[in-house]
Parts: sequence; structure tokens; C-alpha cells
Amino acid sequence: MTSSDNSTKSKAITEREFSVLMEKFTPFSAKVALAVSGGPDSMALAFCVKRWAQRDCIALIVEHGLREESAAEAAQVKKQLQKMGIPAKILPWKHDAIPARVHEVAREARYDLLTKACHRLGAGDLLLAHQSDDQAETVLMRLAKGSGIDGLAGIAPKSVRDEVRLIRPFLSLSKERLRATCKAARIDFVTDPSNAKTKYARGRLRKIMPLLASEGLTVESLTALAARAREAKDALDHATQTFLETSAQTGFGGSVQLSRPALRGEPREIALRALGASLREVHDDVYPPEHASLSSLFDAIIGPEKEQTRTFYGCIISISENKVTLLREPSAASEILPLSPGATVLWDGRWFVTADSKAPKGSVRALGLPPHDILDSLAPNLRRRIPQGRIRATLPAIWKGNTLRAIPSFDKKPPFWVVFKKRPFP
Repeated sequence: MTSSDNSTKSKAITEREFSVLMEKFTPFSAKVALAVSGGPDSMALAFCVKRWAQRDCIALIVEHGLREESAAEAAQVKKQLQKMGIPAKILPWKHDAIPARVHEVAREARYDLLTKACHRLGAGDLLLAHQSDDQAETVLMRLAKGSGIDGLAGIAPKSVRDEVRLIRPFLSLSKERLRATCKAARIDFVTDPSNAKTKYARGRLRKIMPLLASEGLTVESLTALAARAREAKDALDHATQTFLETSAQTGFGGSVQLSRPALRGEPREIALRALGASLREVHDDVYPPEHASLSSLFDAIIGPEKEQTRTFYGCIISISENKVTLLREPSAASEILPLSPGATVLWDGRWFVTADSKAPKGSVRALGLPPHDILDSLAPNLRRRIPQGRIRATLPAIWKGNTLRAIPSFDKKPPFWVVFKKRPFP
């Protein structure tokens, strides 16, 4: 590496450079949020956003409670952000002891807290400070696990989670440059010691990255691999979407129907993606279907047997001669959520349930299979609109204890109504 290369790698990010990075993500919502941990990456992001900001912004600090000093650190980070002229909110994560997979559990909780805060604050975009070193580590970890194209594509520059757009402008920049930015702006930052612990996979990888780099597996080559894999993923996603538009139908109550002959005639990778996307439409879990099990299900679908029924991924898969119908598995739709007047909750990852301001307090859980006379008195047209009882059974209903009190309307009528997932909160 030349001295010029070294100089570039350690150069602070200029205002113009950051503006160019952000242009890739326009247009932005009226209010943006930024996730700030207090480390050098997120503090550099806060500084750059403050210089660039052309709109209302707010910093969100997740206080994870995994170390004794985390509460004090969060308070200190908030003070520093306020000195920079950036309003900040601390989001405490209340949790019991975490016996295993601490980083994975904490990551999911962090995103959940952040996106819910964005909804409350009216922020449609959330900026995150992942950089090229993070990208390289992610690709390497997924390579070690035998991931396919999607895994090797690494961290996405932009994505959507819970109706919030996640934006990562620093993926092409090194951690060294973010530290240089903090140093140039005289911004203090905190360091999480758990990042270096070899009990965690990322900590072990960081120890051997110099050795891998000497054999050609540099940060630059790994991030280039991610970029090429993402291009391939985008092409596969486009082909999958085209297939679904012509060969899939979504039912009124949240079911999906696929053409079995069309699945048989499609390249395996596209058909597998279409099947996986359809399962997630019925059951939108945090994690996608496991590949080996998905592949086994697909083999059954394209096989010679004319009719069969299977359960997988919280779904019932009904296979007939010419079609495959995916339904939510009633026993898996077990979530119970309190619902107060004027509130909206996301139930079972599929339905936004809203209570009118004058609605009685209750809880949301699955409708089940009540007698037809009770069903018809609470929702006169429901059996006509959704004839299949096993689809109706997985719809949300309002309960008071063990008494069924109401079945939310699909037409936004008080006192309760529902909207299928992937729609913004009312």
C-alpha cells in the first residue's frame, strides 16, 4: 500500500463527501433518526449528519443493560450529543438474564426498540453507522457458515424494517476514517470491550483478519465480494417478483396460493425464493425459513405425489394437483397483546389492530373457531368473505378474559379495525 493510500484511509470525512454519500438515498422523510451507541462510528455519523442535516433529526441511544456502566455511558453520550446540537433519547432495554446468543438477542431487541421509537417520533428513516470493516466481518462469518448469495451480499446499504427505512451511508468507508473524523472534530467516544472478546465470533475474526489479509482476504476484497453478490441478489429478487406477479395470489385473510405447475417449470433458485417469500407473507418471522428444510418442502411440491399437507415455518402447506396453498398454522398464532383505547398494535407480525378512542379495553389474540351464531352476531359478513374456518381461526379478535368481545372490521370502522401487515400505522 502506498503512502497516498494510507493517507486516504486515515482522512476525515468532508462535508461534501458525506453529502454525496447521502444523495444515493434521497428522498428522505421529513424527520430522520440516527442510532448512536457512543462508539467512534456512530459519533462520526452524528457529527456528519449535524453538518449535513437539512431536516429535523434525533439521536436514539439504546441502553442495553449488558454491562454495569452502560447506563452511565448512555447518559454521557446523550450529553455529548446535546452539546453538538442534536436532541437525543435513551431507549432502555429491560430484559432478564440472557443464557445464550447474547449478541443476536441484543441486536433484535435493539432494532425493535429503534423502529418503535421511530414510529412514536414520526421518523421514517433511521441512519446506522455500519462501515466497511463491519461489512467484511459479516461476509466472512457468512462464508464460514456456507451462506448463499443473499448471505454473501452482506449488510444492505438500505432496507426496510417495521415500516422504517434503514440507511447505512458508511459501508464504503473504513473504521479508520470514522475515527479520524472524530479526532479531527475533537469528539470523544466510548469503546465497548465486548467487541474484542474472543468468546464472540466477531472478536475472534478481528484477531485473525491481519493473517487473512496477508493471503488476499482483505477488507477491500470482501466488501467487493459483497457488492457483486448484492448485484446478483437484486437480479434474482427481480426474477422472483416477476414470477410471483404471474403465479401467486394472496387471499383476503392472509393466505397465499401458488401454481404448482409454474413452480415445477421455474429454475430451482427462483422457485425456492418464491416459496420462501410466500411463507414469509403468511408468517413474517424475523428470520427467513431455514434453507435445507425449505429445499425439502420444495422437493415434495415438485414431486409426483398428488395431494399432501405439511406444516413448516408456522404455516400449513396444502399441496393439491395444480396448486399449493399456504395458511397460517392456528396453533402457532398464539400471541396475546393488550389493547388500550386509541392504540394500535402489530399482532402475530401480520395485522395492525387499532382500537377507537372510545373502544373498551381488551386483549388481542386469535379468533379460533367460535360457534357460527356468535361469529355471525359479531361479524355478519365474515363467513361469506372468508369461507375457510382455518383461515378465520388465525385472524385477530378482541377478548376480555376468555370471552370473545369483538372481531375487528376490515373497513376501518370503530370500535376496532385491522389492516394487513406491511402497511404504515394509522
